[in-house]
Amino acid sequence: MKNLKYYMELVRAKNCLTASFGTVAGGLIASGFNFDLIHYILTASLVVFLICGFGNALNDIYDIEIDRINKPFRPLPSNKISLKNAKIFSWLLVAIGLLLSMFNKVCFVIAIINALALYLYAKKYKRNKIIGNLIVAYLTGSVFVFGGASVNNIGITLILFLCAMFATWSREIIKDFEDIEGDLKEGVMSLPIKYGKKSLYVAGIFLITAVVLSPLPYIMGIFGDVYLFGIILCDILFIYSIVKLLGAPSKEGAKKSSKNIKYIMNLVLLCFIIGSILK
Repeated sequence: MKNLKYYMELVRAKNCLTASFGTVAGGLIASGFNFDLIHYILTASLVVFLICGFGNALNDIYDIEIDRINKPFRPLPSNKISLKNAKIFSWLLVAIGLLLSMFNKVCFVIAIINALALYLYAKKYKRNKIIGNLIVAYLTGSVFVFGGASVNNIGITLILFLCAMFATWSREIIKDFEDIEGDLKEGVMSLPIKYGKKSLYVAGIFLITAVVLSPLPYIMGIFGDVYLFGIILCDILFIYSIVKLLGAPSKEGAKKSSKNIKYIMNLVLLCFIIGSILK
């Protein structure tokens, strides 16, 4: 049981479960909550858990020397799991995930793309956040499309994907602004390091892009008035959060804005769920 606990720590099981939940939400929204298709949705969510776990394990594998100093309690630097076993386990996860994803051709293609993106992020782009942030943003949004693909209806999940991607991209830049000092010491490249406070305007543009896209389900006649009311409230909160940060840029302000955007993103997902139920 202890070994299982350490392996769950290695893959950051809570993060994997969060990603899996996004897939379930995407699948339910895309299927109109048709529980006759739940087995496809749950299979897709398991695939996401496994491939997400693969990516998280890879991050620890490539960061083992840094973690010996910064996070000596993690399973690899503390020798709770050997490096060899961690590598075997991570590749076993992705192999099983890819095999399971073959129940649907589109899911299989997305799974391959995401596994490759996670590999490149861990190996090459984790220290180049200019590119790394885009990869993280894409991966965050893709879980919803994956859920839609599992029930052969990507449609509405594409809008959710774009909203999640641009909001996440914005949030990642804001987090980088908060982490400038630490990133400089670690030799990490990011937009805030390169452009300073100007990078927050880029974050603002991405967040406003998500806001502009969010009413599309209503405009297209997919969701009704309840969705529109909820999403307008979320958009107001998004705009308030970024305007307040731009008005007085600071490390503490960035930290607070990042948390607020995360909470609002969860509310946006709730709006999509409610919108799909109360059409």
